[in-house]
Parts: sequence; C-alpha cells; structure tokens
Amino acid sequence: MNEEKKKQDIEQVLYRYFDASYNGSGEGMLGVFHESAHIYGVRDNGDLIDWPSAEFAKLVAEDEPPAAAGQVREDEIISIRFTGEKAASAIVKLRIGNTRYTDMLCFIEFEGRWQVIAKVLAAETVE
Repeated sequence: MNEEKKKQDIEQVLYRYFDASYNGSGEGMLGVFHESAHIYGVRDNGDLIDWPSAEFAKLVAEDEPPAAAGQVREDEIISIRFTGEKAASAIVKLRIGNTRYTDMLCFIEFEGRWQVIAKVLAAETVE
C-alpha cells in the first residue's frame, strides 16, 4: 500500500476520533483505539494519567459532549508521520468545553486496519 493511501486511511480514523470526541461516543472511541491502548498525560496536580482505552471510552461517554452543549466544533490534524511500514504518529488539536487538547497519537496497522495504540495528551484551559 502506498504512503498516500495509508495517510488517507489514518485521516479517516482521525475523523472518527474527532466525531467521537465531539459527540461523546465511548463506542466510537472503542472503534478508534486498539483494546490494549493506553492514554497518558499529567494532571494539573502533577499526577500521571494512565487510562486503558476502555476506561477512556467510558469517561468520554460520561462527560457532557461538546455537541450537546452547542459548542462550535474545533478540531485539526497538525501532522501525520510514518515511522515504519505499519507504524505512524499523528498530532491533532481539539477543543472540549474550556479545554484545548493537543494529542500525540501512535498508530499501528494491525488486523487489517489502522488503530491508535497510545495517546499522550496535553491540555490547556481556554475561554
């Protein structure tokens, strides 16, 4: 498969990620992340975030989604880079409520599809 086709496939996963984030769809998140994936970050108090993908999907489903709050959708793909034949990384930005996230997503092509295997998030409060 050529690199342009792979990039398009990853973009489609990212659009599903944005949709799930905006609509608060835990089920949608489960379709984006590999079942063994983890989400990492650092809380404001300095504690480490380390959520398995199923826990992250549950948190997404429990929070009020931006769509329900009438928030204008803000999401953007910053970059996609290939690190191997079946590995890639993407940097994206999105806003949920008063928080703007910059996410680094690590992808693997596994079982015939691109999936997020790890996410590192950075969050900043915005007005």
